[in-house]
Amino acid sequence: MDGPETPAEPAAKPRVPVSVVGSVVLLWLMAAALVWLTAVSAVLTGFEVSTRYHDSLGALAFVEPLLFLAVAAATGLVAVKVWTGRDWARRSVVLVAAVMLVVALFTRAGLTFGTGLAGTLLFLLLLVLSALPASQRWCDRESARHSPRIGDRVEPPFLVVAELVLLWAAVVFSVHFGVVALLTNDGGEDPGFAVWAALVMVLLAVVHGALNIGLTRRRDWGRLGTVGLALLYGLWLVWGAIAALVGSGPWVMFLVLCLVPAAFVWALLNAESKTWCARSG
Repeated sequence: MDGPETPAEPAAKPRVPVSVVGSVVLLWLMAAALVWLTAVSAVLTGFEVSTRYHDSLGALAFVEPLLFLAVAAATGLVAVKVWTGRDWARRSVVLVAAVMLVVALFTRAGLTFGTGLAGTLLFLLLLVLSALPASQRWCDRESARHSPRIGDRVEPPFLVVAELVLLWAAVVFSVHFGVVALLTNDGGEDPGFAVWAALVMVLLAVVHGALNIGLTRRRDWGRLGTVGLALLYGLWLVWGAIAALVGSGPWVMFLVLCLVPAAFVWALLNAESKTWCARSG
């Protein structure tokens, strides 16, 4: 006669890998640095507005500290999601760190002694820690050592993560440079082409922001709207290449830039993006 069965002991929760702890700590340090930068920028902007601008346009100068604050909030959100095991957050860190390293090294800004080298080392460390197998297992539902707080929500494929990260980065830069252009050209009776171009840039950034929200929420109109705008950008660049060729201008540069919207069109029309936006019901 068999004795009473002893209940099986519950499996021990996996410990957070050191690489994940390191990534999260670095992300929160970046968020804190961005909050400090937001405060400094707000103070300096307030002083500049009080001494330079005397109309409502000066309020646009506060877009810069608001953008710093938005990036700080996004960094904190990613840190929380990496801690809870969301793979899209880990992939976002890998992608952003890789892009920042390439830009820093290509422009040589990351080789300057002081903040340049410190930033390069920070992003390099983030890239390595986030790409380690331990971090990958922590964010993989199929792994036995995944995060116990990983949740059941569907993870977007890497292609969609890359699209959203790059599209949101383009929105931030467009708003920043558009507002700077508007403020730089303030004061003339005729706003000129530069001011109108800046207004168009800001407007397109707002439209892209709305489309990005739709794409994030798996709406097909967000994907198709972005495809339409990318096609318009591509046609405009082709027209610029033709005009530059006729006028002996830098037509090769326009053709090379055509690869950017072409890559986005390909990615957004890819099966992974279509499946992500194919909502049931």
